[in-house]
Amino acid sequence: MNRNCYFIIPAAGSGTRMGAGLPKLMRNVEGSPVILRTLRAIADVCRSRYKNLEFMIILVTTPDLMGTLKAMCTEYFSDLDIVYTLGGNTRTESVSLGLNMISDAMDKDLVLVHDGARCLVTSEEITSCIDGLYEHEVCAAAVPVKNTLKEVEISSSGEVKVTGTPDRSRFYEILTPQGFKYKDIKDCYKKAIDEGITATDDTALAELSGLDVYLTKGMYSNLKITTPEDIAIASEIVRTRGDSEPFSD
Repeated sequence: MNRNCYFIIPAAGSGTRMGAGLPKLMRNVEGSPVILRTLRAIADVCRSRYKNLEFMIILVTTPDLMGTLKAMCTEYFSDLDIVYTLGGNTRTESVSLGLNMISDAMDKDLVLVHDGARCLVTSEEITSCIDGLYEHEVCAAAVPVKNTLKEVEISSSGEVKVTGTPDRSRFYEILTPQGFKYKDIKDCYKKAIDEGITATDDTALAELSGLDVYLTKGMYSNLKITTPEDIAIASEIVRTRGDSEPFSD
């Protein structure tokens, strides 16, 4: 029996740190807009990776980008099942609105949330997350933290004092995609909306709901486009693809 797999793509951020000009999702990375690269990676998985899954892509965006994204998807992804909805004021609201576009899902159908601005995600990262959901409640791509971390106290005057140096081997940087069973993510977001909880990633809501979160293979190249510097970094990664260090050997 086939199962459904839904990709929710938040693409409704304001992009204020990118500065004036084009929205960040339409900025050019080596010849392609950010969002087009993101969708191509997901489309590759939808088209060829699984025979037992039926895929739907849910794009959560802004009024200004809605027409552009519909035209783009018609040109490049006419063979895929894609639906659209407007986002909210926060990422939490936007993902919740994306979930509202799903109807008739079974409890154990799969839902993956992936940031539209993470345009260098690989098929391997996506499939690792999907495969992990056959064994676990919640899975998310991640990479080990590379830099030394410091615990601090911040005084009322703004001075920052170091209070400790945790063992960085115990810390991972969370990325997307982040995957759930449909019932679990629906329950997480109902709780968040009902209680006014906001979070910058979906697994934080899973933790608040008592779900076990497992980490799957991520790549350091899977950066989120946020500032103009990120465009330059992403462009260089595209030119030298394959040099990014993976989650594990």
